[in-house]
Amino acid sequence: MKRLVRVPYVDSDSLNSFLAPMLLAVLLLAPQACVAKNNDTPYKILCLGDSITHAETSQASYRYPLWKKLIDADISFDYVGTMTRNRGKGEPPHPDYKGRQFDKDHEGHFAWRVDEVLNGVPYTPDTGSGSLKDWLETYDVDIALVHLGTNDAFHRQSNDSTREELKAIVGTLRLDNPQVVVMLAQVIPTSRSPGDAAAVVALNGVIQDVVTELHVEHAPVILVDQFSGFDAATDTYDAVHPNAAGEEKMAQRWFEAIKAYVDTR
Repeated sequence: MKRLVRVPYVDSDSLNSFLAPMLLAVLLLAPQACVAKNNDTPYKILCLGDSITHAETSQASYRYPLWKKLIDADISFDYVGTMTRNRGKGEPPHPDYKGRQFDKDHEGHFAWRVDEVLNGVPYTPDTGSGSLKDWLETYDVDIALVHLGTNDAFHRQSNDSTREELKAIVGTLRLDNPQVVVMLAQVIPTSRSPGDAAAVVALNGVIQDVVTELHVEHAPVILVDQFSGFDAATDTYDAVHPNAAGEEKMAQRWFEAIKAYVDTR
């Protein structure tokens, strides 16, 4: 069900003409208050990104160790997304954990840039189809974990255009849920080439700017540093995509951010 804000009808004949507009103002401002989840209401968590979120079938994706950490922390949650597979034939092992089957829902799209997440690309069996707006018609999001922009940096997209596209990602999520929590990652480093490495560093500066500009109390945009402490030489299998050690590091950073937020509710 989509979230709808309903403002009750106010009978102006029964209210003082001075009090009526004040009451209406309070009602209209009410959605800005963050509402805590109770133990029976799971947080809808969207893992949104490119191949680093999607993962080849040789890798579990950070989504799996994060899933286990959230279970261990007794956080009630549900992954959402239109994708349910990794890229390639077959599936990586995702063993059951504490009597639960891995929740495979995600929105990782191999090789997609930020503008393609916004606007969509033609369907391919490996990377999916649609756009963020389309996907949000099929599920709700409470917390979005966004790791995007690596392909934009590799393609040397302008930082100005990537900044505006990331802002549009946040805006699209907020249109679906005005109280959504967006956890925006500074992306992991690469050792593919000096030029690519420098482009990623520049991108992460842009991401910091987006967080600073868009953060508001009732719909937080939270910076998650996935860059520092991540060694592209040892934490990836190809200078770009995380291996098991890299996925564990990413999962831990996401978990710390989610736990810090949930503990304030």
